[in-house]
Amino acid sequence: MGLRTAEDYLDSIRARALRVFYRGERMTSVVDHPVAWPAANCLAEVYRAALAPETQAMMTADSPDTGERVNVSNLLWRSREDLIARVKWERLVGRMTGRGALRSPGLDAINALAAVTHRCDRARGTSYHERLLAFVQRVQREDLAVSGAMTDVRGDRSRRPATQADPDLFLRVVARERGGVVLRGAKAHQTSAVHCHEHVVLPMTCGADEGAWAIACAVPSDAPGITHIYARQPSDSRRAEGSPLDAGLPDFGGCESLMIFDDVFVPDERVFLCGEHEHTQELVRLFGSFHRFCYGGCKVGIADVVIGAASLVARANGVRDRSAVESKLTEMVHLNETMYACGLAAAMEGRPTDAGTWIPNIGLANVTKLNVTRFPFEIARLAADIAGGAMLTLPSQADLDHPELGPLVSKYMAGDPEVPAAERMALFRLLEFLTHGAGAVYFLHESLHGAGAPEAMKILLRREVPIAPFEDAARRLMAH
Repeated sequence: MGLRTAEDYLDSIRARALRVFYRGERMTSVVDHPVAWPAANCLAEVYRAALAPETQAMMTADSPDTGERVNVSNLLWRSREDLIARVKWERLVGRMTGRGALRSPGLDAINALAAVTHRCDRARGTSYHERLLAFVQRVQREDLAVSGAMTDVRGDRSRRPATQADPDLFLRVVARERGGVVLRGAKAHQTSAVHCHEHVVLPMTCGADEGAWAIACAVPSDAPGITHIYARQPSDSRRAEGSPLDAGLPDFGGCESLMIFDDVFVPDERVFLCGEHEHTQELVRLFGSFHRFCYGGCKVGIADVVIGAASLVARANGVRDRSAVESKLTEMVHLNETMYACGLAAAMEGRPTDAGTWIPNIGLANVTKLNVTRFPFEIARLAADIAGGAMLTLPSQADLDHPELGPLVSKYMAGDPEVPAAERMALFRLLEFLTHGAGAVYFLHESLHGAGAPEAMKILLRREVPIAPFEDAARRLMAH
């Protein structure tokens, strides 16, 4: 098939009999529902960018696995250049959509599995790597959207999977049948899973007595037994009101879901780990770090939009040339470029694996994400400082369009005479969306908890960058 068009992608999701609920009601279409459409369109934008002349070179790459030109969202990284490109195209998509690529978790999952399945095959004599490559080749040739399903609901955080009151609180194998396995449990915070063709399921770290939970596999999004409960987001009901100005960012957005597996059968050829618990820690380490270093691109791209909107709001307020505003914008740029630099550094310091794929520097990947857990919040604070209180106290689009109230709203919401009141209001709403509304889910809270909470990064950083060499350097230089 080669590269899909955005329209073909959207039609392919419309054709799937997905079981998705939102606010207690079944979604008849996860593409055309007003709350879900912006997220579907955001993913479709990645398909558009792969075919658009001005972005095709960045959004596609030659695949050694198929010999064809494929979407970078499905590429196994084979070089340092692939890693660097990952950070750059993530920033591009974030800037284009104010959201991000949305296919990234699946990309990180297949690249983590490439290294781990190769290692497992050598240690255990299994054939998981061959299965994975066959799956990746199909994904590339058919240009499928893939989600990565890592996070279990976890129940009592003080207990391991095997000691939970309910064993289903971590996704597990409940039966091994002829030709496959049966899964039961759930995965939480599943970004754009309702808009993907395939889910790549990964385990959390498992112990020797937790083989049932050590499962990695690929599951079609329309497999019998999968149910999605579509998550609420701040101000998401504005999407259904038919008021683009109030929505803030009407064309693009994100979505998460609680994905429930009710005895889902997975054929053997789609299974990439099953009981090999000793490989789960490395799989979690790689997947988490891959997802963290890319935040140096995607969150930076969203921040580009926040910085641009803050600058335009300052112009609309008539204060863009004030030194205090310029200082705040400069600080926002400084923080943003620091995140970007860390992501690029992690890519530059990458290395090859025995599987022939490349991984970023794990220590620097986690440094990147630690910066991302903090800097977007400061960027958002500075943007709110520049915008002022009107960002959160605006009249609605209905008021602006009202025959009697509209002229009054336009009169009293005016700033710089060169900027129409409606434009100023739209800028306020865009900033509100990204820093306080539904967009804050993925610009701020996802920056904090996406790919693991900050402590997870600190744990890996302590392992990857030991203090002993620093102590040795100090000892050599101190007076004796």
